[in-house]
Amino acid sequence: MVATTEKYSMFSINLLKELSETVGPPGFEDRVRGVILRELSEIGYRYHIDNIGNVYVKIGEGKPVTLVTAHMDEIGFITRYVTDSGFIKVTNLGGVNIQASIGREVVVMARRRDIYGVIGSTPPHLLRDQKKLTIGDLFVDIGVSTREEAENLGVEPGTPITYRGYFRDLGDSVIGKAFDDRVGCFVLLEALRRCSPRGEGTFYIAFTVQEEVGTRGASAIAHRVMPDYGIAIEGTIANDVPGVQAEEWVTQLGRGPALRVMDATIIGERKLVEKIREVAESNGIRYQLQLSPRSGTDAARFILAGAAATAISVPIRYIHSQVSLARKKDIEETIRLLRALLEEKIGN
Repeated sequence: MVATTEKYSMFSINLLKELSETVGPPGFEDRVRGVILRELSEIGYRYHIDNIGNVYVKIGEGKPVTLVTAHMDEIGFITRYVTDSGFIKVTNLGGVNIQASIGREVVVMARRRDIYGVIGSTPPHLLRDQKKLTIGDLFVDIGVSTREEAENLGVEPGTPITYRGYFRDLGDSVIGKAFDDRVGCFVLLEALRRCSPRGEGTFYIAFTVQEEVGTRGASAIAHRVMPDYGIAIEGTIANDVPGVQAEEWVTQLGRGPALRVMDATIIGERKLVEKIREVAESNGIRYQLQLSPRSGTDAARFILAGAAATAISVPIRYIHSQVSLARKKDIEETIRLLRALLEEKIGN
């Protein structure tokens, strides 16, 4: 029997679905931003948009200043050339899994309208050697025969492309596109919807751009607000799957939000991590500790702006692919933890 979703009565599954299925590769986050602005208006928060597209709200006044972010963008591609036969040659926007991309349906965000295509490459049967494919080996097939046809559809150098998503509610779990980091955006919105911030200090809650290509939006917002504390809310690697030894697991599904002790870009500030642990324990929220030596988050930019920084992440299997899987209870507990932090204030 499929597990019921009644125990997630506060869980806005339709919003998570919309965020997941909306397309928004780095630098082209407009549609995702539109969903977020609508939700912020409905909740009743006044928002600000900076020159590069970051969205943020300010709560409270005074010190300490805490910045909490989730990024709006997803991995994708950008058109670099259209061949005489109408195939689209691409370069990647972010850490795309080349092998896993072949045969995947994509959305080409052309000038006039969205069109659809499939990612192709030379068939393995015809390769003279089993070389590892590179981004240069990939192309997008939109079903036309000439460059002119592609151009008439609005495809040109600079046209963004990303995976087409299909969201599914599996009961206790969900699958969909771009959980890194639309799950984080969902957590921010739901925490704002539920919380009643109190105490002294200022919170900036920000939805950032271009994380997947170098945490650029986070850099801009961090230097704008100069936080004392910075927390990135992320969808992170859960590799608790067959073929991976337990000692190599970054996070596990079903064990709650992951508190980042270290990654490739930061050492989580110890007092901040301990404060978050205390808040989780006092509210009966499960959590796990994360070491992720090959990845990074927006928190990399917070520490360079002088903030004590870490990340709180939702474990997600198969990130940076067309379809990821997450557990609802992990998302719900992350919302509960962020709500508690917003209401308690980091510096108290």
